[in-house]
Amino acid sequence: MYNIARLKDSFSKYPNILIRKPQYIGLKIFQIGVLFLAAAPAISFFLLILSSLIGSFNRSNNFFNDKFNFPFISVAILMIINCLIITFFKKDLQSYEISKIWIGLSNWLPFFWCFWGFQPFLDNQQLRIKTAKLFIIGSLPVLMSGFSQYFLKNYGPYNFFNNLIIWYQRPLGSDDGVTGLFNNQNYAGAWLSIIFPLCLVFFIREKNNKLRKIILFLLCLSFISMIILTSSRGAILSIFISLFLFSNSNKNKFLASISLLSIPLIFNLLQLFSLNLQFKINSFLPFELIKKTSLTNISNIELFPRIEIWQKSFELIKSNLITGYGAGSFENLYKQSNGLFGDIQHSHNIFFELAINHGLLSSLIIFLMMISIIIFSWRVNCNQISKISNSSEAFFKNFDKAWIISFIIFFLIHIIDITYFDGRISTASWILLSGMICIIKGKKALNKPF
Repeated sequence: MYNIARLKDSFSKYPNILIRKPQYIGLKIFQIGVLFLAAAPAISFFLLILSSLIGSFNRSNNFFNDKFNFPFISVAILMIINCLIITFFKKDLQSYEISKIWIGLSNWLPFFWCFWGFQPFLDNQQLRIKTAKLFIIGSLPVLMSGFSQYFLKNYGPYNFFNNLIIWYQRPLGSDDGVTGLFNNQNYAGAWLSIIFPLCLVFFIREKNNKLRKIILFLLCLSFISMIILTSSRGAILSIFISLFLFSNSNKNKFLASISLLSIPLIFNLLQLFSLNLQFKINSFLPFELIKKTSLTNISNIELFPRIEIWQKSFELIKSNLITGYGAGSFENLYKQSNGLFGDIQHSHNIFFELAINHGLLSSLIIFLMMISIIIFSWRVNCNQISKISNSSEAFFKNFDKAWIISFIIFFLIHIIDITYFDGRISTASWILLSGMICIIKGKKALNKPF
């Protein structure tokens, strides 16, 4: 109880302090950037980079003194050295234009700074709660564009402000999942599944106001429906992972597991229904999803391109452990190795991709750093949950748990696919990771062990 009182007291003073400092402006710029991230990424990127620069001023420690930055500083140095080696000494490794190898660093190096620069805007639960609300509100255009694409057949692309903003809404064939304003259905599914745990915690919290409860229920249902309509298996799996991790009840964990296992069975039983009923069901579910869950496809492991792609990736990593081949090299390397599945642009595993592009050591450092942050922040949260004394404290602790689960969903999706190269998803992941560091630092500031 003391911790919550202290937190609320510090937050009540925080805006008054910030109003007299540039960080207050940075906070507002950061929050507007989060709000626009899904629907207007170009505007959002500018605002978030600006906010991270402002967030770097008047800090008690600088970037190079924060021990949590050391692994990312090391990776940045390794990536630059590897690019220099490939550029000047190993031209045989260059699979395409050398400029693209250097441009590929933009997927990582700016975020190492933003990871630190965002922390002043996430360093207590009230600020993280506000950020989560902005993520959810900013996702409403994704839901609206997806539903209009699937049910109203409104197809894009829609361009705004001289192509500064593009909502794709690609025409849907019989085998296509919903993309909404994203370029790809897997991107849309990844975004929605990452935000879903944050939506879920607000629904669970609401107990007194029935109208808000209904609105939040419909919002959660909309997230689930849209994730299903994307037909992204990783995103659909993440719904059950979120429910499983969020629940403190073994019974609910069991129900989530059984529900997940029953989905392929239910879809395969559709063919036993009358044709009229099948047609009605198919009008609400993408055919691609039903095809992907076919027991015939599941039993035939050769139909999974990822198995062959991961085998090729592993061979490429073994053949060049130190420097990698440069950013974006996988597509050409896969073709040169006589890959079986045609136009494959990446390795479908973010850590394989990192090892292929920048060397095994860079990949291992980022992998271990992310795992460590997940474990330590989860332990901090579990220790706090065990000391809950009232419903107000329960929400604060469950909220941080939902925040961590959102990043876990991002992490797990990127074990089997890569949506990171959509800037919206990569930016959201680093905001979540930055918030998790704030959870850890907040616990350490109270001088309590993990």
